[in-house]
Amino acid sequence: MESDADGELARRIAEALAADERYRRQPLAVQVQNRVAILTGTVESPEVYDAVTSYVRGTPGVRDLCDGIIVQDGEARMRDARHFGELAARLAVQPVQGTRRGRPAAVVARLVMLAVTALIVIIEIAGWLAAVFGVGLLAWTADVLLRRRKR
Repeated sequence: MESDADGELARRIAEALAADERYRRQPLAVQVQNRVAILTGTVESPEVYDAVTSYVRGTPGVRDLCDGIIVQDGEARMRDARHFGELAARLAVQPVQGTRRGRPAAVVARLVMLAVTALIVIIEIAGWLAAVFGVGLLAWTADVLLRRRKR
């Protein structure tokens, strides 16, 4: 079963981290789901962070790592800020590829949507007009028939 394999993998990782003197004092929790290791907790330095994540990524059976580790000295926030800054700089230099806003197919699709919407509105209005006209025509016919009857 997949959950048994995940549990065994989590146990192996946790035991290996507890056996290593560098990681023993770090309050870390290990979970595994579908061979993805999920680490949460705190570590005391960026060096320990790098060592723990490298070890877990290199563990046989681990397909990926979901990192929820916080570095106590605030390095995690700095790392996130650097990552965000790099991403923002990349987006500022190169526009996002693959936008379909101005492509001919997108323009045609928008025009078709507008035309269909306008057609539906016209049919609705015409339907109401036809109903009013039909009621008026019936009233006029009834009036004509009643006048003939009185003659």
